[in-house]
Amino acid sequence: MSKSSAISIKDVSKTYKAKSKYPTQALKALSTEIYQGEITGLIGPNGAGKTTLLKIILGFLKSDKGIVNIFDKQPDDMSVRKKLGYQADTQYISKSVNVESYLSINAHLSGAKDGETEIRYLLETFHMTSSYKKSLQSLSRGMRQKIEIIQVFLGSPELVIFDEPTAFLDPPSVFELRDFLESKKRDGITVLFSSHNLTEVEKICDRVLFINEGLLVGDYETLAMESGFLEDAFRKFRDERISL
Repeated sequence: MSKSSAISIKDVSKTYKAKSKYPTQALKALSTEIYQGEITGLIGPNGAGKTTLLKIILGFLKSDKGIVNIFDKQPDDMSVRKKLGYQADTQYISKSVNVESYLSINAHLSGAKDGETEIRYLLETFHMTSSYKKSLQSLSRGMRQKIEIIQVFLGSPELVIFDEPTAFLDPPSVFELRDFLESKKRDGITVLFSSHNLTEVEKICDRVLFINEGLLVGDYETLAMESGFLEDAFRKFRDERISL
């Protein structure tokens, strides 16, 4: 049975400071597909090009060459935007904005039909109900991370993209996120996330893409792999780098 593509990436290249003395080639003619209804992990060492790729997929950054389509349309198409949820690798912090206001604004922007009900459900799911009236600045980094994750799902997106979603989360919160993503996959949502947490990537993903120096160097179907295969892949990468 053929799979339907959620994200199609063809020959995408990106170089920073291309005209400078020391250009940085972040992506090198990278091609891959992200399939609908699957959870796909994006891994690689620091500086591998993961965040650059996510920004190009989201339309925040233009590639030098290549094409990205989301549901067969360009990333900046408004019909695509309505289907997307995104968590960045940064957190919004404010003394004057509380959780209620922040999530209400995001629910409105997402086009949620009943934002209040969605917010209440998600706060309960991630055990954050008691923080509803608290300012964002007063929360711990882990609690703020959960708020960033919650805003991703407002408006019932069909595709969600995360950049380091488990950063700052304690183990119980990681378990909550894992269970929630599994439930959303059963609902048909497509998930793409970048992470350094190899254990969680291996446990939750259907497929894992390994990027190194702007190239796709590994594409793994997790069900076909033995436990610990991602750590082995990283060890191989480390050993090859040391030997150079």
